[in-house]
This record gives sequence, C-alpha cells and structure tokens, in this order.
Amino acid sequence: AGSLVMTVTSFFGEIPDPDTQDHASLLRGMRPAIYVRLSFDNSGNDEPMTGIFGMQGIHRPLSDSTKGAVLGFVHPQDWGFATNRAEGVDEVMEWSSLIAFDGKPHPIRRLASEGCLRFTVPAGERKEYVVAIGSLRESFLTSGVRTSLFQSTLFSDVDSVLCDALAGADEALAIAARLDAELDAAPISDDRKFLIAHGAHSYNASTELLVDESGKKIFVVNEGEYQMMNTLDLTIDQSFHELYYSPWTVRNELDFFLARYSFRDRYGITFTHDQGVTDCFTGEGNSSYEIPNLTGCFSYMCYEETLNWLLVACLYVQSEKDASWLARNADSFAAAVESILARDANGDGVMDVDSDRCESGAEITTFDSLDVSLGQARNNLYVAVKAWATLVCASDLLEWFSREAGSSLAGTTLAGDALERLVSRARASAAKAASTVASRVVEPEGFIPAVFEGGNMSRIIPAVEGLVYPWLCGSRVAVSAEGPYAPLIKALKRHLDCVLSPGVCLDGVSGGWKLSSTSRNTWPSKIFISQFVAETILGFDDERTRRDAVHVGWQCNGSADWAATDQVDSSTGADMGSRLYPRLVSSILWLHP
Repeated sequence: AGSLVMTVTSFFGEIPDPDTQDHASLLRGMRPAIYVRLSFDNSGNDEPMTGIFGMQGIHRPLSDSTKGAVLGFVHPQDWGFATNRAEGVDEVMEWSSLIAFDGKPHPIRRLASEGCLRFTVPAGERKEYVVAIGSLRESFLTSGVRTSLFQSTLFSDVDSVLCDALAGADEALAIAARLDAELDAAPISDDRKFLIAHGAHSYNASTELLVDESGKKIFVVNEGEYQMMNTLDLTIDQSFHELYYSPWTVRNELDFFLARYSFRDRYGITFTHDQGVTDCFTGEGNSSYEIPNLTGCFSYMCYEETLNWLLVACLYVQSEKDASWLARNADSFAAAVESILARDANGDGVMDVDSDRCESGAEITTFDSLDVSLGQARNNLYVAVKAWATLVCASDLLEWFSREAGSSLAGTTLAGDALERLVSRARASAAKAASTVASRVVEPEGFIPAVFEGGNMSRIIPAVEGLVYPWLCGSRVAVSAEGPYAPLIKALKRHLDCVLSPGVCLDGVSGGWKLSSTSRNTWPSKIFISQFVAETILGFDDERTRRDAVHVGWQCNGSADWAATDQVDSSTGADMGSRLYPRLVSSILWLHP
C-alpha cells in the first residue's frame, strides 16, 4: 500500500508431541501467536512518517506489566499484540494525538477503547517492525468433558505469550520461510500450491489441543463453520496431513474415539459421527449430529464411521510401525472388522443393512448434503469400494502384526489361530466386494451406477477414492491392474474415464470436477483425493485431471468472501456451506504423496 508493506506470517507443519517433547520444544512448537511485519518506506520524504497498528476494544497497555521493555495492548487477558521497545515506537490510546502528532510524549488516555502502536519513521529512512499477535484462554473451555487449552500449562498469561513470541521471532520466521521454500520448490503447479496453503490455514484455524482435569491431552479439529468436534469422516482425510506433520495427533484421535465415542448396535462395535459441537462434548456413545428416523442429512453413519476408524488405524500403524498400539487395541480392532463383516447380510461384500440406531431411517455417508448418488450408504458404490479398501488394509495390517508381534496377542480375541481366521474371512469379503463392484459395469458405456438398487444411474467420481488407502498403507499391489484385484481396478479406471466427460462429472459451465453427475454441490477436498488417485494410481495424464485453475477460481472468486470452502456450486464456485473447512488439507497428497 504505497509506502507501507504489511506481511502476516502464520504457521503450519510439525506439532511436537506433548507427551515426549521437552518444555522448550513445546513452547516453540505450540506458541499461540502469529506475526505481522510492518515495513515503512520514508526514503523519499523530508518529513517524519507516522504509522499506526491498532485494534478496537482493547484497553490494557502491555508496558504496565513489562516495565516498558515490550509495548502493545491486551484485551484484557485473552489476546493482544506487542512489539519490542525501540526508538520511535510508543503506545497510544487517543486519536487526536495520532492524527496531529507533534513528536512530544503524551499521557495514555486509558478511557479510550482503541489501543495503538505508533511508529515514527525519520525523514529519508526505511524501518521494519515485527508485531506479535497472541492469545491465551486460561479458564475451562469445554463442557461435557472439562478441559483447558494445553498452552495454558506452558504460558502463565497472554503477556508471557507475547513476550515469548517476540523473543523467538527470528527463529519462528525462519521456520516459516523454510516451509514456504519447501512449497515453492515442489514440482507441482502454482494452483496446487495455492490450494495446499489455503487449506492449511483453515485446518489450523479449526484445531485445539486441550487438557482435561486429569492431565489427559485431547486433540480436536473443529468442523469449520459447523464447529462439530472431531468429525470422524473428516479425520480420515485429514490424517494424510497429520501423519506427515503430527502423527501423535492421529493416535490421540483414535484413542479418544475408542474410549468415549464408540458404542455397540445390533451388528457390533461402531463409532459416532463426532464428539460434540461448539466446545460442548456430547455424552459417551453419542454425537451432536445423528438422529434416528431420517434418510438424509443428520441420520447415522455407523458403517462408514467404522470403516473410517479402521482405516485411520491402518494408516497410523503402518506409517509409524506402532505395533504396541495395535497390541493394546487388538480386541477393538478385531471387533471393528467383525462389525463390518456383519453388515453384509447377503455375502456380496457390500453393506446392505442399516444400523438399528436408525430405527425407521437409513444410514448415510459423509456426502450427506448430496443426493442419493452419494448420500445413501446402503449398496452404494463409493462405500463399497471404501469397504473393499478397508478389508484389504486391515488384513495386510493383521498379517504384518502377526509377523512382528504375534506373541503380544496372548489373552486377546486374536490369540491362537483366531487372527488367521479373521484375516481369511476379511480377504474373502474383500474379494466378494471387488467382484460385486466389477460386475455392475453398465455396457457399452463402461460406468458403474452410484447405487446398486432402485434403478439409480447416477455417475460419481468418488467411486475411485477408496484406492488411496491401500496405496498409502503400502498395499500397492492391491491397486495394480496386474494385481489380485485386477478386474476391479480395470473397471474403476474405465468408469472414471467414462464419467470425466463434459456435462457428466466435468461441469458443463466451469469445466471443474463434479462429484456426481446429478448434483452441482461439489466438494474440493474430495476432488483432491480423487485427482491424486486418477494421476498417481490409475495413470491418468491428460487435461481432464488438471482442472486446478477452475478449482482455484472457485475459492478466489465464487467463494471469495470466505476462507477455504468445501461445498461449492460446480458451475459458479459459489459457496454452499462448509466454510473455513479443515478437510481441504487432503491436498497434502500432492506435496507429500
């Protein structure tokens, strides 16, 4: 802005494990602060320049508690901003002295409602200042489970956050520069770099690390504007990001779901959709979302959430080689596999019964606000392929575990030959699911209907999404066109080739990806996963998979008034909900496949 440049630096990336890292590392890695760099150029003028940085509704000068070593303002204990004391910098709470500054010291007008830092830049000079913006809530934040911010165990108050942030500014800004350089150097398009960065901001804005009264840490990702806590059908896709930067958070999420948000229905163990909303934890075994007697939004997601918990467990254990976690949770892991098998009543490998929790309703999928092509769970193509992937990954994991730590199964339901029997049944069900899906190809077009009942002929992109999980779990032969499931892989590749057509799953107006041929409500976070599958696993290499400029346009134009948005009109990009959405970090697959 002319002679002023303002740069805001926030952070993503590695988060230290609070159970293993030392205090100094936790301070650096969890400091609740960002930075603003203000650069003033007065080199072409012969009079002093006055710049201000301030906020409304802020009253307490920070110099009161720092004896003038650090300047700034705090409101009153929760948040504030600060800079190091320097020549030409002072605290101001009076507009008249800002507008008509005579260069003389003035008393602070403490009845004013705006606090400002004033920067006086001499004639002919350039100056740069670093301002830290920090926050800290010291009281209990949540109900249902009483917790506080974990950072409140590291910092005494917001003043200490601001002082620590300024003391560590050089190191923090260097870390940010390295992260930027990593992204800049990545062999991907600028459009994809933007989508990665845009999603990371919304993910970070949605996270909390909490500590309960017993000292137990609870990591929470809020569902953007909806504010549901640890929505499990987001956790699965956010795990790609978390396993690279903070794998301990994935373990934390798995454990808390198992301990408090698992329950049993007629078919076995299953999991809730979420853990609460707006910092209010729900009771054990209940979500804030799910209601009986519905067939659309707000119904239960028992089958898909059980798939999700199993897949997150597979991704975590395979990524971290954490056999001890699986040993501790062998009974629950086996029970979840049994639960999936029990929900296939006719033996074709595909879910065909709804949880009794639904009562007269029916289960839905994560794509709750789309039409039946992706909304209905029963006999759904997307869910069928995801179930196949889960059974493949779970079977491979159990076999690996048997080789690595089979002796630790003594006293569990997998002791003796029980593990071998479970693996055999899971593999048989995976083979059935693969055969069922491949048999549903509609000739001569080559697509697979979105739902295997009711005459549904919708065509969907997420049919291929499930292939990402065996790939990331190291079961790459399973997704090979020459592997044991070759007919399935070939059918899915043919299906995707068919549906990536203008007016089908390429929007006829924008050219962007539509998840379903029968809905304009499309979700970028899910598009990113299927793009990765198309290019990296199925080998697509043509302009149809490179519609990133359109997808950036949805964020920057159609939904420009919001943060990262995960439900958009595929023709216009206009937001249809899911603003400030964390799941968009699924784009990390492009950076760290």
